[in-house]
Amino acid sequence: MKQRLLILLPLIFVVLAFAGYRFFLADDTEELEIAEVEKGRFELYVVSMGELEAHESTDIMIPDVMQDRTVRIRRIEINDMVREGTEVEKGDYVATLDPSEVEERIQSTQETLDMLYNNLENARMDSSLNLSEARDAIRRSKENVLDKEIKVEQSRYESGAVQRQARIELERARRALERNKRNLRQLRRKNEMNIERIEENIRQEEKHMKVLRQLKKDLHITAPAPGVVVYARGRDGEKVQVGSRVSRWNPRIAILPDLSTILSVTHVKEIDVTKIEEGMPVKIKVDAFPGQEFDGEVRSVANIGQEMPGQFLNAFKVEIEVESGEFDLLPGMTSTNRFIIHSVEDQLMVPREAVFVEDGQEVVYKKTRLGTVVQKVETGGENEESIRILDGLQEGDKVLLTPPDQ
Repeated sequence: MKQRLLILLPLIFVVLAFAGYRFFLADDTEELEIAEVEKGRFELYVVSMGELEAHESTDIMIPDVMQDRTVRIRRIEINDMVREGTEVEKGDYVATLDPSEVEERIQSTQETLDMLYNNLENARMDSSLNLSEARDAIRRSKENVLDKEIKVEQSRYESGAVQRQARIELERARRALERNKRNLRQLRRKNEMNIERIEENIRQEEKHMKVLRQLKKDLHITAPAPGVVVYARGRDGEKVQVGSRVSRWNPRIAILPDLSTILSVTHVKEIDVTKIEEGMPVKIKVDAFPGQEFDGEVRSVANIGQEMPGQFLNAFKVEIEVESGEFDLLPGMTSTNRFIIHSVEDQLMVPREAVFVEDGQEVVYKKTRLGTVVQKVETGGENEESIRILDGLQEGDKVLLTPPDQ
């Protein structure tokens, strides 16, 4: 009996030690989140947010007459607009622009015209009066010349001094007549130029009035072609809508996209753009269709970057052609674009949260039947979700996503 006890005691000690180990080391990880090592296709990729656009579209613009510099209206507000996504036919109503400033300009121009009409009438009356006086002066000068010629004729029987005086007075009268004739020509030309200037101003103001009246009529915006209305974006990147202001520098109100070709337009950071090239495959998710992933291909990469507002970095515009399939993708929908840089099949992967660095060595906390152990691993790249495992783990192994307390 004693011999049996001596044989069983080591076994009982081992069982008790194992139970204690499981109680103190294993149980403290039961509540920690665990992930399983998976095997599949590992992808290196770049992710960026974007927005869907039509490759080709018809613009709904401000009235053409607003491009006329004589209008002198810098910006005009949108008072009303159909809802985005409204289907319209050619000639259907789309938007109304605020007429208040145009009406003020029309009133001001009319007042200017009234003043010019007045000035023209006064100028014509003044011209008639001034020319009449000038003609009277010429008539008097002619009579004076005739009188002096008679005196010269009569002075033939007078002394030489009297004759010379008569000829001097005749010459003076003739010069006065020429001066009055010259004054009449100058006065006529001056009055003609004044009237022409006023008439030219009237023509300009009448032309301006015609443009303003046409603009007032064109503030009722209609569709130039059939399609679905999509709000345009202003220079600040914000969508044009009711209350927005448009101008000849920012003339688009909305667009009618051609939905046969849809692009996902995004801006890639300068540190990643060197990895992007035309023809590269892209996986696209559209917020309007959760759970659905679309295939795409890089169509173009911009050669010049632009500063991203509020981010203090440059980004490059990238256009991706989207295979929409049977889904109705519309411009303006937001997208998440995953550019596939590199893809390898049959690779072991764990979530990024599962790999830690201890003493300069990458490790995972592997869950085993005997508890949790620290396992060194060799990795081979990572993406935003997973890390590729080259050595140290096998498919199906379980690893902790947070370090255990002990």
